[in-house]
Amino acid sequence: MKKSLLTLAVLGAFSGAVAAQTNVTLYGIADASIGMADTDVQGSDNAVHVFSGVQSTSRFGIRGSEDLGSGLRAIFNIESGVDFDTGAASNGTSFWARRAVVGLAGSFGEIRLGRDYTPGYSSVGSTDVMGMGLFGNWRTYTNNGGVQTRASNGLHYMSPNWGGFTLRAMYATGEADDVTRPSGDGDIWGLSGVYAKGPLTVQGYYQSLEFDNGLGGTDDESQYGLGAQYRFGGFRVALNYGMADADLPGGGSVEHEAWGIGLGAKVGVGEVLFNYIQQEVDLAGDPEAKSFAIAYVHPVSKRTNFYVSYGQLENDGGANFALQAAGTSVGNTTAAGIDREPKAFAVGIRHRF
Repeated sequence: MKKSLLTLAVLGAFSGAVAAQTNVTLYGIADASIGMADTDVQGSDNAVHVFSGVQSTSRFGIRGSEDLGSGLRAIFNIESGVDFDTGAASNGTSFWARRAVVGLAGSFGEIRLGRDYTPGYSSVGSTDVMGMGLFGNWRTYTNNGGVQTRASNGLHYMSPNWGGFTLRAMYATGEADDVTRPSGDGDIWGLSGVYAKGPLTVQGYYQSLEFDNGLGGTDDESQYGLGAQYRFGGFRVALNYGMADADLPGGGSVEHEAWGIGLGAKVGVGEVLFNYIQQEVDLAGDPEAKSFAIAYVHPVSKRTNFYVSYGQLENDGGANFALQAAGTSVGNTTAAGIDREPKAFAVGIRHRF
């Protein structure tokens, strides 16, 4: 009996020492809903769907830190998406595709190596009233070629909060060796700034992507934008603007421009949300898309809420954009989706753990 107690005491002391050195958290989001979707492709009809990730992409992740002393911490984060309608991984090529970083944190901010969000994507999410979720959110622009969401092989920096202002910077290498791919192909760099204090949030970003032009070299795409959100009483209003300007092989460029307005209004404990986004591409026929979205989010606890979401998108002039939610989309981005009007409706539940 004494030996057992001694063993337990030693094991307890050992586990306590380990716990004092490391801090690891398992976290995630479970988001599923049921509703209808119509791609408007010729011959198709409304279909009943069980969606995964309408308000937030369903995911799980592990993050942790170790205190190194003198205010310095080692940090890491790995995160994977999962489709709750099928149980499949939401990315078919990389299991930890959402996030895979390790780095250092201190009074200077955070420096991370690996795969992470780009400064531009982190920036635009701060002024989308729908929080980059629900049908018709600002991903309807970013995921249709407007903003690069993540970057692999990257060096990422995030500043501390300086009186409400946060700076992000990133450089990611495409690791092209000028043999199979031209040198510079896949390189990305970017900067963003977000000011959030009191009722006002203002953000801006610029990032540049280098890509293979098919002529033995590379060309560039510039992505930049601005946004603002203001809260007053139980209401909020947001304005956003984005531009993606890509070089064409041999000269010239193609501009993909978008602007949008968002509104939010408290109704009891819940909130009604509205988004309108217009996109234009300066190609022959003047392709454009207009999307309209309305949603209601009703919290029932600190971690769980119900939601109702409806969105529709009208393609015109040869456009074939898709209607986006957080982790799912409706619409065909091939030739079959040209000038179509995808729409979707969902009633769901989101739980954060």
